[in-house]
Amino acid sequence: MSIEYRFVQPVDTVSIRGNKLFGDPGSIGEDSFPPTPSVLAGAFRSHLLTKAADKIGDFTQGIRLSDDGLHTVLGTINEPGRFTIARLLLAQRNAEDKLELFMPLPADVKVFDEDKTVWVCTLEPQAIPEGVQSSQIQELPFVPVLRQDKQGKPESGWLLNKAGIAVYLKGQALQPEHLEKQETLWKTESRVGIGLSAASRTADEGKLFTVNHTTVRQSEHEGKSTAGLLVGLYGCNGQLPKSGFIRLGGDGRAAKFSLVEADLPETPLQQIEQQGRFKLLLHTPGLFGSGWLPNGVVKIDGRYELRSDDFSARLCCAAVPRHEVISGWDLARWQPKVAERIAPTGSVYWFDEITGDISALGKLVKDRLWPENAENTQRRAEGYNRIQLACW
Repeated sequence: MSIEYRFVQPVDTVSIRGNKLFGDPGSIGEDSFPPTPSVLAGAFRSHLLTKAADKIGDFTQGIRLSDDGLHTVLGTINEPGRFTIARLLLAQRNAEDKLELFMPLPADVKVFDEDKTVWVCTLEPQAIPEGVQSSQIQELPFVPVLRQDKQGKPESGWLLNKAGIAVYLKGQALQPEHLEKQETLWKTESRVGIGLSAASRTADEGKLFTVNHTTVRQSEHEGKSTAGLLVGLYGCNGQLPKSGFIRLGGDGRAAKFSLVEADLPETPLQQIEQQGRFKLLLHTPGLFGSGWLPNGVVKIDGRYELRSDDFSARLCCAAVPRHEVISGWDLARWQPKVAERIAPTGSVYWFDEITGDISALGKLVKDRLWPENAENTQRRAEGYNRIQLACW
């Protein structure tokens, strides 16, 4: 079963709401873009469910869909089917109708822009002298250290383009031409909202609040680029049409999707085998039982190891930004989802001392760091814990 790709383009602005309440006078509803995979999973699952619109009531009660093909894809609200989000990248369709890909900077990549000169530096694992205290994870033998030959403050708001993604996965040095400013793909603007009375459905006096919206670059004119999201879908079994519309984000704003071909950079496993070490990059947020520590990594004799039946590697360093929180709204049950802490997209883990069959890494990518008997089947189906391997 292969991955199908859809290019998703918001028709107007889109509001991907965060996890903070808003609506009180003077409050601000924050926007989170690009969205987490659960946002796209919910949108596409809802679209698929319209094929059995007369059975939606049964579906919300946990009853099996009578359409076997659709049931295989969606499953039930308690036991999701084969459908899942496999990839999620920023993208734009250029003037030649070709797809350009982008992803947020990994946590070990820092970009500097001083006096209109841009340069890129990467964090490298280093042992620190005994007695030196730091905010990094103390139980690992190395900490990620930034070494540069001139002073500067790292800037946010940068993305890696497709060439940059390929260079990063090969463990090569990044250059300014591998970068793109995120403001060229989207921008954030504020909209004023009005609080409504639940009884009369009219505006309540003095209840004005602000909601942030994302506006992606879009154009129907020839010769101009159109920005959006590249979504890889697994397990559709031919049930999803090639094109159509989905409800995306807060207020269910429209976004159109279309079938596309995607040529994504791959990790050279042979090079990893030769070097005997690798980096693990979170392509989507990590939902782990031990917080920052990836599933499958265990502590043995004072050190952390990633282990399977015929493979092991030592976790020697980690660059994990401050945790984030995911929740969401469960439409089927009409209730909020449980709020959970996640390791952010772009978190990086360094592994060395590889032993065993290197092909086990391919299975690691496929299984997405989920235990075989994972209880959180809903989040698994939504596409969390997607990873990529990079040379180190």
